[in-house]
Amino acid sequence: MAGIWLGSSLLMLGAAWLVGAGGPFLIAVLVCLFSGLSGLVASFWLFNLRLLAPVRRLADHVRFVHEFRDTPRDTPQQMPFDLSRRSDAVGLLTRNLQKLIEESRSDHAALLEQTLNDPLTGLGNRRMLESQLDVLIPLSRRLSCTVSAMMIDVDHFKAFNDHYGHPAGDVCLVDIAGVLKDTFRRETDVVVRLGGEELLVLLINADKDEAWALADAMRAMIQALGIPHEYSSVASVVTVSVGVATSPHGLLVDIDDMIAHADEALYDCKARGRNQVASRLMGADTTLEGSQPSIESTA
Repeated sequence: MAGIWLGSSLLMLGAAWLVGAGGPFLIAVLVCLFSGLSGLVASFWLFNLRLLAPVRRLADHVRFVHEFRDTPRDTPQQMPFDLSRRSDAVGLLTRNLQKLIEESRSDHAALLEQTLNDPLTGLGNRRMLESQLDVLIPLSRRLSCTVSAMMIDVDHFKAFNDHYGHPAGDVCLVDIAGVLKDTFRRETDVVVRLGGEELLVLLINADKDEAWALADAMRAMIQALGIPHEYSSVASVVTVSVGVATSPHGLLVDIDDMIAHADEALYDCKARGRNQVASRLMGADTTLEGSQPSIESTA
């Protein structure tokens, strides 16, 4: 574009030299120079409009995607439509950048899932627990709702592993994890494998009775799987013991304290023969009695 304007200016300059002289010639030269400069300005404006401005928009979009890369995958982050549908180099660059961004987000999500989930059972791990607590505990305090923690332990799992082998132990844990996933399905339910055969469940807005009922139903379903365990002193099949601690309405939640009390309730189960649910109500002064195979008490 600038070349056209400069060429026109040179032609005008040549014509002025042929037909003009003196003052008129100087005026013609100035007119030609002005025309050339106007051409340069117009060319730069078109260059900025067609190339520089779109590239800056693309750079801003990539910066936005990078800064908000941890947002949910369904968050709209498509390239500007007017740029992606162009048939020139800008359109090609836009479409390639979008493809790279989608591949990067997919890889990032896969890596994040690997770091937050237990690779064997698909349940969450300790890192996922910490990330969920940052959201759920403030939520429970804001809503002044109950929080329940369950500590779950597979009865005589070491004996199971020793006699049936670790591959069979892995299959057993996967089957148990499947029961937990089917039982605790709310978006706010947190199900975590702490390590080995130790599992943890956190329930928001589930009172003592509801948490106890869910825990006992889960215990019964695991027993109903009928996984043979002839080396258990509890039953001929795999069973679990569950300790539950519940924080009542209005009581500030200390999650470490809750897990510690749930763990103590779990030891109560083991002391009474396992394959039971022991429940504790945080901050209560009275002791609540329950029937076997499940027991209730207070912290």
